[in-house]
Amino acid sequence: MVSARRDAFSRRRAGIALACSLGGAWASVTPRRARAQGADAEALLRTQLAAQGRALVAVEVGSSGVRYAAAARPGAAAVDESTPFEIGSITKTFTALLLADAAQRGALRLDDAVEAVLPGELRLRDRAGQSLRWLDLATHRSGLPRLAGNMKPADAADPYADYGWRELAQFLRGWRPRHARGEVFEYSNLGFGLLGQALAFQAGVGYAELLRQRIFEPLGIGSARIARTGQPSGVAGHDAQGQPVPAWHFTEATAGAGAIVADARALARYAQAALGLVEHPLRDAFALCLRRHADGASPMNPMGLAWILAPLNGRTVFNHDGGTFGFASSLWLDPQRRRAAAVLSNAAVPVQGIALHLLDDSVPLPPVHTPPREGRVDAAALAVLAGVYALSPQFKVGVRADGERLFAQATGQGEFELFRAAQATTRRFFARVAALEIEFDGEQGAPAAFTLHQGGQKLRFVRE
Repeated sequence: MVSARRDAFSRRRAGIALACSLGGAWASVTPRRARAQGADAEALLRTQLAAQGRALVAVEVGSSGVRYAAAARPGAAAVDESTPFEIGSITKTFTALLLADAAQRGALRLDDAVEAVLPGELRLRDRAGQSLRWLDLATHRSGLPRLAGNMKPADAADPYADYGWRELAQFLRGWRPRHARGEVFEYSNLGFGLLGQALAFQAGVGYAELLRQRIFEPLGIGSARIARTGQPSGVAGHDAQGQPVPAWHFTEATAGAGAIVADARALARYAQAALGLVEHPLRDAFALCLRRHADGASPMNPMGLAWILAPLNGRTVFNHDGGTFGFASSLWLDPQRRRAAAVLSNAAVPVQGIALHLLDDSVPLPPVHTPPREGRVDAAALAVLAGVYALSPQFKVGVRADGERLFAQATGQGEFELFRAAQATTRRFFARVAALEIEFDGEQGAPAAFTLHQGGQKLRFVRE
């Protein structure tokens, strides 16, 4: 999502740069300039905070040790390496590590049928009637959708809190697959929730307890935990506009997709273990995760177990990002140089570019975005812009009007607000959460298309 793949759990997560998410892949990175002489990570974070976020914590891991940096906006709660954050979909790499550990111990094989451990004789088959395998779930090639169609949370601000195994099993019994296993890449929170639940069934303990026994304790990251209803939250999360949002909570059936709450120290220890910089019993399991196992969303971005691979300066690096309504995170591994970097934010804003720059400073930082001054536009002029605009059958942007406000939401991403520039003479709008602009065709009436301007690219989306 430059991103390997960016994950937004639902339409309410904002702040994702559209052009970085096309096809779910970032392909390769072209180095352009090094980090400014004398600039350190803390100064870098302060610069980024001028344009986005509430507070940021950065981690740099190398063979010489770990470095932390933190910064918070004036008036915001202070954060440091011990502050817990929702890490969202980085959780998927922990779930994949559980799978790899079980495979290394001989408890299962990656090409075994998952349905063998599901209760109630539940069948889990693809369009051709083949059993879905553990490997299919762990590489997003099961054909399962991003979210279950029967997911109807009682509280839209906490969407996973009440979706349990009963609801998941009900969905699976009625699911009609459209693809054979391995046929397509489709990023699936549902699939990783199922993976975590199935691993718990196989082990005979709950997912949270399985994580504690097999990963947290062996790696010495006891501060990490699962976000469950009734448990204390960490630092408050914020949306892309800086407004506080509630914490998320998970059931056993959804936890494997994004439930972990962790601080920067825990992520640093996790990265050290993945790179072999510390002694631990999961070395072979990490090695299994960090292998190419399947095609990904792009030919240049194949899949490990949960991890997304990408070329960088002749090396292969590994990435996973995370995002909830109130938090954003990015974790990168560079095994060849034995380096890692991560950034945690308590606001739903892009942080991947900062983390990638910390990993390799030949990759430029994304420019600090200073949006233009906002202009006024009447509700009737906005209403005709509403609709669905497609770049391809797989990637579309929905635009909706709400009175005098305009919102956009890309496939699999969060909704964010669009604003009309004060000096604009056309129907051109900008986002505050990312450096992008959208220009609708024509001067009045329903437009036939719009053009997305971002990072020097112009992409045309045609109205359906």
